[in-house]
Amino acid sequence: MDKWLCKAEEKYNIDILFACEAGSRAWGTDDADSDFDIRFIFKHKDLKAYLSLERAKEVIDEDTPYDAHGWDIFKAFDLMQKSNPSLFEWAYSPIIYKDMDHFQDRLRSIAEEEFSRYKLFQHYTQLFSRNLGEAAKKEEYTIKKQKLLIQAVRACLISRQLLQQSNLNGDFLYTGLFRIKEVDDVSRFYQTLVNAKESGSIIQEHLADQLAGTLELEREILYAAGESMPKGKGKVSGLNEWLWELLKV
Repeated sequence: MDKWLCKAEEKYNIDILFACEAGSRAWGTDDADSDFDIRFIFKHKDLKAYLSLERAKEVIDEDTPYDAHGWDIFKAFDLMQKSNPSLFEWAYSPIIYKDMDHFQDRLRSIAEEEFSRYKLFQHYTQLFSRNLGEAAKKEEYTIKKQKLLIQAVRACLISRQLLQQSNLNGDFLYTGLFRIKEVDDVSRFYQTLVNAKESGSIIQEHLADQLAGTLELEREILYAAGESMPKGKGKVSGLNEWLWELLKV
């Protein structure tokens, strides 16, 4: 992985400040066929890239040998101001490939102190609803539908945690979802689905239907509860100072 990161830096003339795993390997739901999903934040080495009429490259995508996706610091910092859920997840990834000058700690600090819990809650409830809708379609139950169910249940559990806790400490993400205190049908189903994925099997269709029904009720509860959630904060403070520090200006 270090070799790939170095090659990417040379290829695009960038410094990678932070890189992490963001796919099933991070969530603890990987199997033998799972890809590496690398997400990273970078800056251009040449400051002139930011001072030219032609805008500096903001996004880098690679599909071999890994599924890699990176954001320039200007794009990443702009999205921090909007409580971007991907950055929230990256901040707490349990698998870190590069962390220059404690970038992850600072990203976590911003997420915990400045991100809007309401905006994150809205994202995960919508993700929950969308994946549940796709998984509940009257079609044969397949591996693909099981994957959608895993994503739906995970988003449901994250939404619950965001609703219940008063702060935005994201330590509950990833493997923490297996240690939820209030064990019920939803959290038990999540473990069942993950175990099935890891073994390369699918759960019985009647269990999938039962889960879909349980999730439909849970969705209504979350939507109703979200109406009373505080709408959150405005723009994140201190980002310009951090940006200037990274650019050494």
